[in-house]
Amino acid sequence: MAATWSLNITTASAVATTLLGVIVGGLVSGRAQARHWTRDHEMEACALLLRESSNILIELAAMNGRRLHPPPGEIRPVPGLRSEIDWRPWNEALAMVNLIANDQVVQAAHLIDAEIWPVHLKIKAEMLQGDDWFPLRDQIEHRRHEFINVARRQLGATGRPLRRISGRPELNDPVWELRRPGRDSTE
Repeated sequence: MAATWSLNITTASAVATTLLGVIVGGLVSGRAQARHWTRDHEMEACALLLRESSNILIELAAMNGRRLHPPPGEIRPVPGLRSEIDWRPWNEALAMVNLIANDQVVQAAHLIDAEIWPVHLKIKAEMLQGDDWFPLRDQIEHRRHEFINVARRQLGATGRPLRRISGRPELNDPVWELRRPGRDSTE
């Protein structure tokens, strides 16, 4: 009888240990999958925000260029009227970051948005003169740079923060003297 008890206890212990291992493994695996899901979606949200901020910069530059150099025969928009820019993609990207990303990434995204607002309003109100655009664009780019480094740190990128986010030459670089003939230096 003692041998049967011993066999039953051993078998029950083995079953309990196996079940405990399965439960603990399931919990750990579930947590890891949730972390991966969150990280993947946060990465997608950050990439979308960067793509849309690039699109906004392109639109702002075009809007400012049309204001400074309207095509012949085109009627200039009246300041203060509806924007020429479709803000929906930008607002969707910002909302996605707000929903998914951690606080530091969200705050860095809001800093980009805070830089974009006054630039857009100044262009709409025709408050920019000639080369005023460049420092404003550079400040938005600076905020994008900060966002990228915050996002990289939060998403687990290894290595030092990025020193630059593009290869565009500085404003004082001689390459800018290679403009096409007949173009104004304010473009």
